[in-house]
Amino acid sequence: MFKQNLNMHVFWWVLVSSVNILLLVIFYETIYLNDISIAIFSVSNILVAVLVRNELVLHLLYRFAVWTSVKIVYGKYYLNSGVHYIGGVHASCATWGFLWLIVDVFQQLGNPSDPLSMATSNDPISIITSSILLTLLFIIIITAIPPFRHKFHDTFEISHRYLGWTCLSILVLHQIRFQFIIALNQAYPLETLLTNPVLLMIALMIFSLFLPWISVQCFDNFRMDCPSVGVLVVTLPGRADVGTFARISLDGIEWHSFSIAGTSFNKQTDSSEIHLIIGAVGDWTKNLIRQVQKGNLPRRLWVRRVKPPGFMFSINAYSRVVVIATGAGIAPVIPHVIENSHKLCIVWIANEHEQTYGEKLWSLLGSHPRCNIFDTGMHGRPNVEQLALDAVQDFRAQAVFCVSNKAVTEKVVKTCLGKGIPAYGASWDS
Repeated sequence: MFKQNLNMHVFWWVLVSSVNILLLVIFYETIYLNDISIAIFSVSNILVAVLVRNELVLHLLYRFAVWTSVKIVYGKYYLNSGVHYIGGVHASCATWGFLWLIVDVFQQLGNPSDPLSMATSNDPISIITSSILLTLLFIIIITAIPPFRHKFHDTFEISHRYLGWTCLSILVLHQIRFQFIIALNQAYPLETLLTNPVLLMIALMIFSLFLPWISVQCFDNFRMDCPSVGVLVVTLPGRADVGTFARISLDGIEWHSFSIAGTSFNKQTDSSEIHLIIGAVGDWTKNLIRQVQKGNLPRRLWVRRVKPPGFMFSINAYSRVVVIATGAGIAPVIPHVIENSHKLCIVWIANEHEQTYGEKLWSLLGSHPRCNIFDTGMHGRPNVEQLALDAVQDFRAQAVFCVSNKAVTEKVVKTCLGKGIPAYGASWDS
């Protein structure tokens, strides 16, 4: 019997913290914590924090989770939600990288007897760069705390991106200089540098961070249409798998993620296209829709080539699922209606579905044999949790996926988990 007895975000925090505490105790008690070991532990934590946010790594993790889930009976929820809440690894590893850096500063300010530590002990440049790194990482961590992040989201985004890049630059300069000093005190300096684990991890970190930017595409042959007030359909060249999402930008600086609502083949251009359905939710989307309705389309659209999976990708791990969608949240459900129609039972809650989202989308969903349409304009706001439970019972579903705002998603997921039903929704966890 499935039970809601493990928060995967907390699980990752506990696991990462346990490993780091164990390493701290082992090295402190047995080997002696020198500058090299501290650098390895600090950089390795930051490397993992970076890698789990890499879109290619996410692709591999989601595919592995789904592939494994198909072959097992028990543990599917924890396996898939473990990937979905991978933000716990990102946040905990970044925090421990910060804590190891504090240990490094205290180590440098001390007077160690170990010859490897003496090479950089009380070195003013090393202490200054370490202190700057500590300050910047502290700001990043503070602005990422959920209450601050939710209230000052733009500040969080700016600090995370630009201070993160600044930290990487300082870390690279700091560690290259530090490792060169260490290597010069060895018998074979060049061999020491080429096999240095810290420098190898930094190289991998740089590659991981810049890969998404190398693959950015800029399009001017895209289309934007508003089938109704508050809804925007974006069509642009490209390919995408079911359950993935695209990151787009109007200026190449501010990026926003939207689920792939569908794919098609354009005979006129002889190329594949992807479609995004964007609802007027935040300030950015509202302003974009307002400008498109006035006829002021953006000249260019930047899109990242790599399109990572979202939590809806885990539908592939189950044979019978219920999907709860409100409003434009139906967008990521559409590809599954086309590809996985046999395994879906859909509950779509919105206001005047056909008039708001267009005849084409209405026809597609209306023709699905297990699509329950709930019009809030006629019936008012429903008890979404009860609708989910009823649909699960009628369809004998194995899991529930909810695509809605934060309040509704949390209610549905919590209710279903409390009844022993695996449930997924956007995490807002990191």
